[in-house]
Amino acid sequence: MTRTALFLVIPVLLGAVAATEPAEAPQATSREPEYVVQPVLVTGQPAPDGGTFTQFSDPALNGRGHLAFAALTSAHDAHVAVYLRAEGRIRTLAVGGRPSPTGGQFTVFNDVILSDRDTVVFLGRTTDRVARLGLYLSRGGPISPVVATGQSAPSGEEFTDFANPTINAQDVVAFVGRMGQGKREGIFTSSEGGITPAVLSGQPAPTGGTFQFFLDGSPAQNDRGEIAFVAAMAPRNTFGVFILLRGVPVPVVTTDEEAPVGGPFTEFGSLMLTNAGTVGFVGRTAQSAIREALYVTGRAVLVPLTRRGQAVAGETLTSIATSAMNDREDVVFELGTPDPIPRAIYLATRTGVRAVVRAGDAAPSGRRFTAFGTPAINGLGQIAFVAETDDGRHGIFLAAPK
Repeated sequence: MTRTALFLVIPVLLGAVAATEPAEAPQATSREPEYVVQPVLVTGQPAPDGGTFTQFSDPALNGRGHLAFAALTSAHDAHVAVYLRAEGRIRTLAVGGRPSPTGGQFTVFNDVILSDRDTVVFLGRTTDRVARLGLYLSRGGPISPVVATGQSAPSGEEFTDFANPTINAQDVVAFVGRMGQGKREGIFTSSEGGITPAVLSGQPAPTGGTFQFFLDGSPAQNDRGEIAFVAAMAPRNTFGVFILLRGVPVPVVTTDEEAPVGGPFTEFGSLMLTNAGTVGFVGRTAQSAIREALYVTGRAVLVPLTRRGQAVAGETLTSIATSAMNDREDVVFELGTPDPIPRAIYLATRTGVRAVVRAGDAAPSGRRFTAFGTPAINGLGQIAFVAETDDGRHGIFLAAPK
């Protein structure tokens, strides 16, 4: 299971660069760009509450082109803050070192997400001994807690940890909640202050056995109230992709099934879900020449959009590290191994795969891009991402199709 580290994403990327010998500057590319890339914020620019921005997390992007993100500034004495950028204006929502509504002071933030209503949700760690971790929400006013550790779960136990929050257009928040020191977990939803279990470990799985825990990308939800998730199942140690329809888990695919590229599936990750109910995910196999592919659900079959080993824009695709999908079923993704620092952002559709931006491409500043954070995509086809340039600066950028 992916365990979310409660800190900024981009400093990890920058730290990895700093720990090695300076990389050779990427060569300029000659291809005609298909996207117009504009800077949103870059390091050194003034922050709304004083000082200048020094580091950014990966941004959340909504259908209105608004952004939510965490950042470090020179004014906060190394404390991180959460911001919303809407209609060209930046608002500070929460700051490390300041009081949390559940007690103590905020220390770090992670998993900042944003709805089309400009509701911002984030995971925050605090100095409080009981409510040391919580999910918090801002609807343009004061921060309010969604749920915090030490709070009673619907099962009667206390919450001890949280992961992978999501929010839909109705401002329903879904998340993984862990209980009993992580021995049990479930997917829960929160709306207007109430916490409701959607699916719990120990619950019977429709394919046999019981759900054990929930994996990478879970939960994904849409505006119709459907929730997709990846689960491990006991006692056979199988895995599957499921979707909750009217509260009933329905299997999409499991490791008992053959992959379209050959051989049985072995695991799933990077889960995505559209408002039309299309499920996207990365599926891996062990007995096929193609060990990994990015799939979306079709009418009766799984459709591979791209696969490991495929040639795109002069590069050979390796493992797919991160992905996000909009309602047009456009999927943005990056590559993982062998290079731990993403050097390109790709877009996959049912008609093909192309590079959106790569290391060596010209940045709006006139410098060259060298590395990228995790991208987000909205229904307009806009792609938001953090990128570093060859002068050592980085910022949040927005790419729009020409």
